[in-house]
Amino acid sequence: MKLTFVLVAIVAFSAVNSKSDEKVVAPSVLEVTTFSLKTVANSQTFNDLDTKVQENFTSKQPGFIRRESGVNENGEYTVIVYWKTLADAEASMNKFMSDGSVADYAGMIEGSTMKMNRFTINADFTAENSEFVEMMDFNLGESVAIEAFDTANENVAKETATRKGFMQRITGVDENGKQVVVIYWDTKENSDAALQPFMSSPTSKKFMGMMDSSTMMMTRSQILTSLEQTEITN
Repeated sequence: MKLTFVLVAIVAFSAVNSKSDEKVVAPSVLEVTTFSLKTVANSQTFNDLDTKVQENFTSKQPGFIRRESGVNENGEYTVIVYWKTLADAEASMNKFMSDGSVADYAGMIEGSTMKMNRFTINADFTAENSEFVEMMDFNLGESVAIEAFDTANENVAKETATRKGFMQRITGVDENGKQVVVIYWDTKENSDAALQPFMSSPTSKKFMGMMDSSTMMMTRSQILTSLEQTEITN
């Protein structure tokens, strides 16, 4: 009798945990900042300053995990920073706003275009050497149940993972329920090739149908470290 009970318990535990073999990780924070440069700013100078800000300021702050910057074909920038906690992210931003060492960098940003969001995530970064990143944030439609969205999200994740050049997909949510999806690719070419199949897939259409389209923002950016000395036109 006892043996039967133990076997049933083991089977039940296995069933619950067979959904995913992913390692459970502690929650962390994904900070996403988007902006454009002032029209008089030189992009290569800014890119050089961005590297210095990462090396000399951001990476030195408590709770820092990882940072990468990207730029799209229109010269619009996205900076993604991973932090251990929300308090770490807030402390860094408060210091950034008054630190003289980043003044030249901050002075090249067109302030009216700057937007920042922070999301709670449950994933460790693994996409080393990625050259291209896609980021999409959005609110869910009013009548969408979070359980249904989570299922659709998992289905999209499985399908995306089959695409050539895919490296990692990270999802999160902010304190107001806004969702974020960040996808890392090995190259822009493979990201481009996967875009149309994604848009036409029934799985993706169901997923995107759950979004409040009026709140959806998407950026597709070349990671700066992969650009070397390439000039990006504003």
